[in-house]
Amino acid sequence: MRRIIYCSQATYDIAPDELVALLDVCRRNNAQAGLSGMLLYSNQSFLQVLEGEPDALSAAYGRIAADERHTNLRLLADAPTSAALFPDWTMGFEHVDDEELADEVDGFTPATLYPLVNPDLISNAGVATTLLTLYAKNRVR
Repeated sequence: MRRIIYCSQATYDIAPDELVALLDVCRRNNAQAGLSGMLLYSNQSFLQVLEGEPDALSAAYGRIAADERHTNLRLLADAPTSAALFPDWTMGFEHVDDEELADEVDGFTPATLYPLVNPDLISNAGVATTLLTLYAKNRVR
């Protein structure tokens, strides 16, 4: 089993109904591929963890890299893992607003552009994992 964590910048402000449709597709694809994970979206930026078998992860990441809805893709982690962080979630999701990020991320101000892809805020995989795990607690699967 492997875990990847990446961040990216949306090429436009994705509407809530489009986020729901994207989430539905992700959940269906991940269920078929045996992947689990968590996706955060905030101010035109994504932060995602995906976990599963290496071949399935590579295929999913290839689709993600080719998706024109985002740019500035940055792989934060790609490593083997003995246990999934989100074993029961084909894709957990949280649409995070500025106030929530200000409470959770040191150095965040509402004027920060694309916060989840900003290397000053999400500097490494440890920071990303902490943030994803915080938002995963008590969320609907």
